[in-house]
Amino acid sequence: MLTIIQDIHLPVRHSAAAASAVLVFFALSASAQNATSLHTEAGDPTTKKRAITAPQPVASVYKEIKIGTSADEIRKLLGKAKIDDKDGFFYDMDSEAVQIRLDENEKVRIIAVTFTNNSPQMPKYADLFGAAPAAPNPDGSIYKLVRYPDVGYWIAYSKTAGEKPSVTVTMQKL
Repeated sequence: MLTIIQDIHLPVRHSAAAASAVLVFFALSASAQNATSLHTEAGDPTTKKRAITAPQPVASVYKEIKIGTSADEIRKLLGKAKIDDKDGFFYDMDSEAVQIRLDENEKVRIIAVTFTNNSPQMPKYADLFGAAPAAPNPDGSIYKLVRYPDVGYWIAYSKTAGEKPSVTVTMQKL
């Protein structure tokens, strides 16, 4: 199961196992969300100006794969894909459903992973964005997309409503 993220449609070839996918997704980094730094304004060494750096993603990697990883490296890291073609890969593992799309240089441009069945490995909103969860929609679902132009990609988190929600996490090159 894959979702439509804004105007980007990520087609997935479905299987029964993909419908029950569970996944350990993004490795977390220790970077702060909104780091600040001080610098001296040019021409006046006594004037200090506060500069706020852009938010940095907390999540950036899935099983050592990140935006820009080569197709050959993906094969080494994840093994044989259920689908492996010029456009990318689809892995339908025991408890994971992963779609990786490639650019014209055979480098990762999109990573989309679906988690289901209330898995304890299912990422929470804070795992991806390092903050308290966004307010859920009236039905209990949650959706958030954050762009990180300084690192060149965005991350989207989509959680369905219900007793056994699914979560789809997508990273895409800007």
